[in-house]
Amino acid sequence: MNASDKDRNQALALAAVFQTAQLADQVAARGQCDQAPLRQLLESVLELAPDSCDDVYPDPSALEGGRRLLQSALEGKQSRENTRPVGYALALMHLASRLRRDRGLMDILRNRLEALEAQRPHFSDTTSPEFCHRLAGIYVDTLGSLRFRIKVQGEPGHLRNEDNAARIRALFLAGVRAAFLWHQTGGRRWHLLFSRRRLLEALEAL
Repeated sequence: MNASDKDRNQALALAAVFQTAQLADQVAARGQCDQAPLRQLLESVLELAPDSCDDVYPDPSALEGGRRLLQSALEGKQSRENTRPVGYALALMHLASRLRRDRGLMDILRNRLEALEAQRPHFSDTTSPEFCHRLAGIYVDTLGSLRFRIKVQGEPGHLRNEDNAARIRALFLAGVRAAFLWHQTGGRRWHLLFSRRRLLEALEAL
C-alpha cells in the first residue's frame, strides 16, 4: 500500500467515525437521521474480514456529512451545533482504544457479530428497529461493560424512545468499528494535531 492509499483509507475510516457521531446526534436531537449513511454504517459492523476499506464503505459519498464535519474540526471552524457530534467522535475513538486493550472482550464482540451476520437474512432491512436493537444489545453487552461512558445529549422525548436509543447505540458500535479500522490503517490520535494538512488533502480527494 503506497502513502496515498494509506492516507485515503485513514481519511475514509475517520470520516465514517464522524459520520456515525453526526447521525447519532441527529437521532438524539430530531428523532430521525439520514437513511443512506445509516444503512452503510450499520452494515459496516458486519464486515469482519474485509480486503480493503472500500469493502467496508463501498459508497464514500454516503459519508459526506462526516467528511465535512471532520474537515471543519481540523480547520478550526467548529460551530456550536457541531460541538456535540465532534465530542462523540473523539469519545468513540477513545472507546475503540479501550477495546483494543481487552482481547477477551474483542473475542466476545467478534463472536456476537458473527452470530448476527449468520442471522442477517432474517431481517427485512439493516436499518429496521429490530436490527438496530440487536446491534444495540451487542453494544451494551460488550462496550457497555467498559467503565468509559458516552453521555448523549438531545431532546428528552427522543432519548426516551427505545427505538431511538437503540439506533444511537447501534451507531456508536459502527463508530467504534470505524475507529478500529482507522487504527488498523495506521491512524493515530496525534495525527489529528500534527498531520492535519495531509489528512485534509486526503479528505479533499475523497
